[in-house]
Amino acid sequence: MNEYELCLALLNCDTEDEVIALLSDAGYWTDRDAWRYFGDLENNWSTIGNQQSSPHAALVEKLVNAVDATLMGHCYAAGIEPTGNDAPRSMRAAVAQFFDNTTVEQNPSAGLIRTWPASKRTHVAQSITLVATGSKSYPCFTISDAGEGQIPDEMPNTLLSLTRTNKMRIPFVQGKFNSQGDCAMLGNLR
Repeated sequence: MNEYELCLALLNCDTEDEVIALLSDAGYWTDRDAWRYFGDLENNWSTIGNQQSSPHAALVEKLVNAVDATLMGHCYAAGIEPTGNDAPRSMRAAVAQFFDNTTVEQNPSAGLIRTWPASKRTHVAQSITLVATGSKSYPCFTISDAGEGQIPDEMPNTLLSLTRTNKMRIPFVQGKFNSQGDCAMLGNLR
């Protein structure tokens, strides 16, 4: 099984046991050289374990991150550095610029999703997906977005980093703390 096939197979796992079996079969589970500490910090539990105590809030946090990634993807596609002076100064300004092709100053209702026709809301919403699989008592949630994208070599600096300033200077995103509540969510949903 190549890495692409392994990734797709992992996406189809609904339980920890399925993940462990798949990684064991691929030779990764017991290979200590294949693993590193989350955030490259051995003592990372004080950050990861101090996240949302409510499973609902933890799930919403992941969706907020998907919205951030989508807005950042549009920013990069427009050739704008998200931390630069040309970047939108608020989430509403980003929505106005990237989805309404205008500014709030030019159009007072720009950036207000509630003013969009249902067809536009549906079209834009299709860039973020939440899928629930598994059983009712042990659900498995998969969230995907068509946002900025990540290359494998950068994942330790982005998705798998802790306490970095990745999004701190991006004015139009909500998730700025880089505390990776995603990890804590696993235990909270049980």
